[in-house]
Amino acid sequence: MDKLNRAMDEQLQKRVADLTAHNDETGDGKLDAADLKAQLNRIEAQLELQDQQNRRIMHNQRLRMLLSIAITAVLLIALGVFWYYARIAYTQVMQSTAQVNELANTLQNSLSTVDPEALDSMMQDLPQITEQLKQIDVNALNQVLDGLPTLMDNVNKLQSQVESISQLFNGLGSVFRS
Repeated sequence: MDKLNRAMDEQLQKRVADLTAHNDETGDGKLDAADLKAQLNRIEAQLELQDQQNRRIMHNQRLRMLLSIAITAVLLIALGVFWYYARIAYTQVMQSTAQVNELANTLQNSLSTVDPEALDSMMQDLPQITEQLKQIDVNALNQVLDGLPTLMDNVNKLQSQVESISQLFNGLGSVFRS
């Protein structure tokens, strides 16, 4: 056991000597206050450098976090706008589809009430009607359509005059009857 204790003591002394040799900052072979001061200065410089690096890392991480939040917010807003307009488009498509279905049902009902022979006759007359429509003078038609409101006003005035004359004759007829 003594041999084992002596071997362990020798190893311990050898390690202390190695540590002392590596800790000698001044190179005089001894570990003294000047060596400890030099080590402390080196450690402080390393800590200051590490502190600066840590501050830069934290600053960059904050910037990345803020940028990530901003990008996420922009993406969420864009997604919300896209969803809103997609919903409007979907509603409009559904309304248009419903209107087309109503028109198709109306057309189908109209076609089912038409006599097949009459429908066939109409289809045979269609080319002739198309030819007649091609021969219409568009400018003359536009002039007629432009004058149509005035004509309708005149017809309404004449109709009111006819009604007043009719009332006059009815009034005269009732006077002569009495």
